[in-house]
Amino acid sequence: MTDVRVVWTGLECRIRQEKEDEIYGTIQLITGMDPQPVVKFPDSGTLEFGPPNERIFSAQRLLYSGPAQDISVSATLVEYDSGDVEKEKQVVSDAVAEAATTALAAFTDGAGAGAAAEPLIDLLSGALVDVVADDILGIGNDVYNPSAAFLPKDRLLDADTRRKTLQRPDDPRTLQFTDVIVLSGTDDAGDPGVYGLYLDVQPVAVAPSGDAIGTPTLSTGARGPAVEKLQRLLNAHVPDLPSLAVDGVFGPVTDGRVREYQRRVEVVVDGVVGPQTWGMLTGGEQAQEAAAGTPVLKSGSHGPAVRKLQRLLNGHVPDLHRLAVDGVFGPVTDGRVREFQRRLALTVDGVVGPQTWGALTH
Repeated sequence: MTDVRVVWTGLECRIRQEKEDEIYGTIQLITGMDPQPVVKFPDSGTLEFGPPNERIFSAQRLLYSGPAQDISVSATLVEYDSGDVEKEKQVVSDAVAEAATTALAAFTDGAGAGAAAEPLIDLLSGALVDVVADDILGIGNDVYNPSAAFLPKDRLLDADTRRKTLQRPDDPRTLQFTDVIVLSGTDDAGDPGVYGLYLDVQPVAVAPSGDAIGTPTLSTGARGPAVEKLQRLLNAHVPDLPSLAVDGVFGPVTDGRVREYQRRVEVVVDGVVGPQTWGMLTGGEQAQEAAAGTPVLKSGSHGPAVRKLQRLLNGHVPDLHRLAVDGVFGPVTDGRVREFQRRLALTVDGVVGPQTWGALTH
């Protein structure tokens, strides 16, 4: 059996509306017939696309992890002009959630929940257009045409054969992707804008009895499919260390990796994989980092915001060895921050404040 991960890898500015675009937006997933929480981006403020070498924003944000099933994805984008951006984000988020609910209600009434989900996209797109006209435009900013995509189960499972790499001659960063949603719009002055929102679907093989495995408490001496599941997850979450053998045996090496992972995500380090550790492995880690925001960081800092920083640095400086995403701002992370600051002609002080965070999240 195969599970999948759907990751929002980033955003590409294909055509800017303004000399410097300030944008924000949302991503909404409907898995099967279940709407997921609306994802607002960025975590705070806006994304700015200005100089020619700043056309790609690397997000690397997990949107879904679970059984392969039909998934509908919609996206909105707003060019910010003025006002309270955080309140405006909430207006957009609420409107998108309402559109998803409206589309689902119309779909299930007309086709039945067991029908193929592709027609849902037409209903969702129509509902999104309605909320743009009625709700989102009321905020007074330039709104791009919302767009949606249908990813059927077989397309998710075929993702590895479709994966590509986005490269631009005017930006050193790259993005891996399997699917893209294109958002375009025109502002009041008639200036066009086009952005690509990139998704990477990652099939993850699990044992045939995966649905029945669950998340039982595991410790040294445990064996079987649940341990194999644990070992796969540990390999995905700690990629900077040698991969564990997925052999279903919870021996000393797996015990050591569990303790290292527990240390990195700041849960009790006891080698026992219970609800807390399983929760972090199956989505809690990404949620924790997303909620951490962009605080000022420097040598000695630790926690989920540092993990977020380390992931972003790995994406922005791919020609150097990967940092351990361990949540510890030590000498190696300090050196990488300074190298990133040097490359972008920022103040080279090893302090990750608004300027450096801004550069990392473009």
